[in-house]
Amino acid sequence: MTAKLSSVHCIGHVTLDTFFELDGADITCDLGSKECKVSFGFGAKVPVKNVRYGVGGGASNVAVGLRKLGIQTYLHSAVGNDPKGIDIKNELDQLGVDLTHLKADGFPTDQSAILSYFKERTIFTYSQDRKISFNVDFAEYIFLSSVGGDVSDLYKQVIMLAKKTPSPILFLNPGSKELKNSRNNILDIINYTDYLICNLEEARMIVDPSLSKTQIEITDLLDILIQKGADNVVLTDGINGSFAHIGGQFLVVPAHEVEVVEKTGAGDAFATGFISGIIHGVSALDAMRRGAVNSAGVITKLGAQNGLLDLSEMESKVRSWS
Repeated sequence: MTAKLSSVHCIGHVTLDTFFELDGADITCDLGSKECKVSFGFGAKVPVKNVRYGVGGGASNVAVGLRKLGIQTYLHSAVGNDPKGIDIKNELDQLGVDLTHLKADGFPTDQSAILSYFKERTIFTYSQDRKISFNVDFAEYIFLSSVGGDVSDLYKQVIMLAKKTPSPILFLNPGSKELKNSRNNILDIINYTDYLICNLEEARMIVDPSLSKTQIEITDLLDILIQKGADNVVLTDGINGSFAHIGGQFLVVPAHEVEVVEKTGAGDAFATGFISGIIHGVSALDAMRRGAVNSAGVITKLGAQNGLLDLSEMESKVRSWS
């Protein structure tokens, strides 16, 4: 008899990503600051070295990544009833993601245009305020990502399920729109969150949107987010690695060093690796290492999903690294 796969319900928006790989761009940085801007000539025709297309969006990236790691995934999202939406559905279906809860509506499909240059990128996004619902009676695991619109009804649905017995394990990764427009909703759902996963900037916005990076230590951020109700917190900080408060322990894992090609999807890949570790029952430290090597895999290739690791690749890289 074949063992039943663990399953994760991934909730959030889905996009069609278009990557423009540029030969170069003019970069200007403020003196003594890391604030930089990219510029192009007004009215100029800018040459593009390469163009790639791919499916993106946090919920989609994690659903695909977990599927590669042997975990069943259900995608709760919405796309347009247009050719781009059809392409997204066909791609995700071929990758083994369950699309029972992926709806089509009358709006154009969400899109991102990513300008890639000097191992960095600038992202232009188009998104509709789509209504994403979550009407299921049972879930083992939930990954709640960026929705891009009003979250009040959706969060209520997730909280209702979280109050049931047995309750699902909830991984929360709020997006920039929720942090800007729905902070009170985030503070509410954190009380039902088993693992809050976000980067340092997002963590500061949850705690206090006026905070700058120099005004609060990482350990204080972790403590405050635990006090706000999250059972466990994992924070990522790019090349500086990841930091966590899990099971009462403070954990640190350095970034896995690789040659960077493009960084889109790095955070989602980290969340994917970490979640897979929790589901597969490895230690919290090894779960963070899984996140680190999966994130490293993604940034070695162009696109949010092309560098996602399968389970054997991930376990091999964790063993050789640690």
